[in-house]
Formats: sequence, structure tokens, C-alpha cells
Amino acid sequence: MAIRRVLIFVFFLSGSVSAYAQDVLVRLSGCMLNDSSFERRRACGIAFERSLDSLLNDANGWNYPLDTIRFISALTAPDNAFKLITWNVPHDDGTFGFYGRIRFANKSAVPIRIIRLNDARNSISKPQTKSLNAENWFGALYYKIIRTKHKRKTYYTLLGWNGNTALSNQKIIDVLQVSKDGRVTFGAPLFEDTKAGKYRVVLEYAEQAAVSLRYLETDDVIVFDHLVPTNPLFEGQFAFYSSDFSNDAYRFEKGKWKFIRNFAAKNERDFRPEDFKKPEKGIKR
Repeated sequence: MAIRRVLIFVFFLSGSVSAYAQDVLVRLSGCMLNDSSFERRRACGIAFERSLDSLLNDANGWNYPLDTIRFISALTAPDNAFKLITWNVPHDDGTFGFYGRIRFANKSAVPIRIIRLNDARNSISKPQTKSLNAENWFGALYYKIIRTKHKRKTYYTLLGWNGNTALSNQKIIDVLQVSKDGRVTFGAPLFEDTKAGKYRVVLEYAEQAAVSLRYLETDDVIVFDHLVPTNPLFEGQFAFYSSDFSNDAYRFEKGKWKFIRNFAAKNERDFRPEDFKKPEKGIKR
């Protein structure tokens, strides 16, 4: 009954920002991640989207402190050009549905602009080689935006997490670009550990493994665990990969992320996805 009351209340939020908006979003975000029933998680996810869209479309939506809402990620670009909001809804089979919005900064005489991100991971083969867009997005929960520039081009490199399957997780390095007319693309051939250049980096590893991917501001590098199979027989089966306790890295030089093998990383705190963990049977609301 409590969920039903929240869902009904969301419809009254449409078109205006309520003083209770934060409480509604907090309740819905917790429900869509942690409720024991997938049907209720999905219903709360739909209601969360409607409530969030209503808030973002408000004239004051840019100033709303979305980063105070637990269970979602709300990042502001370093140059304040946009806000990037991502979240997920767990499925019973250990996979996730990912969702996102990009809300551009307010500009005088320009309508509020919001882009909806559509998770198309299941239909994207060889994601390291693909340039994608908002309708064809390799879904992830982002936790860092790194802004770089080269020859008048601005790149927003994104670090994210994806609870891939019941057997493996992924850490993602992607690139977001915004054209002059406001179109967004994901992926760019900037990662030079191959001659062709990867469009994005996907680190897949065993569900129980602890794998780090972080940006070290002091060294201006993206550093991550080097992954190897736990047994040579499992080569190419990423559900059996984990860290060998060494690190590799990328450093942005001359418009490219240059690969560095065996980087000596400093011990800085990494993103920890405990709040976004996969659901277990019997989780209570």
C-alpha cells in the first residue's frame, strides 16, 4: 500500500516541482533497487522516471541537489555544461536495466533541453569499436566525468560500472561528446593500446572479484587493475578474470589516451558499488 500511495502521488507531480519531490525520489530509488519483487521494482522505476523528468523540466531543475538522492548517480560536468544522471533496476536473473538523462545547463531564451538515454547493450556487439548515441547507449552507472580538450574539441571521459550478468561485472571507460547543435555521441577512437584505437574500454571480471578503475588527479591518469584469468584454461572467459595486483593506466596526451603498462598507482579511494549491488532473494523493503 505504501508503494501504491507513492505511485499515485507521482502523477500529481507532473508539470510542477513539489516540496515533497526529494522524499518521493528517495523512496522510489530505494524501491526500484531493493524491493524483493521485480514487478514492484519495475513499477517504482517507471514512477521514478516520471517524477525525475517532471523535476528536470522545471525552470529550477538545474539547481536541484540530485546528488543527495541515494541509489542513483548524479554528476555535473566539470565545466557545468550538463548534468548526467544514471541509475539501474535489477532483474531477477542478476542482470540490470540501465537508465539515464542528460540535462543541459539553463540558457536564456533557450528551452530546457533533456536527453533520454536508451540502454541498448544487449544489441551492441564489439562495443570497443562502436560510436553510439543516446538512442543506442552502452548503459552504465557513471561515477566520474573527466574533461579534456584538444584542438578545439572537448571530450568528457566517463568512468562507470555495469553489473553485467550474474557471473560477471564490468567497469567502463567511455567518451561523451556534445556537438554545437546539442547532439551527443558516446565513444571515440582515443584509447591507444591498439593501432586502430578503441572507442571505449570494457573491463569484464568475475562477480566476486574486486576491481578498481579510478582517476588520479595528482598524476592526471586513469588507472585500473590488470585483469587475468584465474586459470590459463579460462582464457577469454571473463567470468573467471580478476586482478593480478598490478595496474595499467591511460594518460591524455595530444588528444589521445595513451596506454601505460605496469603503472605504479597510489592508494586512493575508488568508487565502490556496494549501494548498487545485485539483489538477493528475500531482500526486504
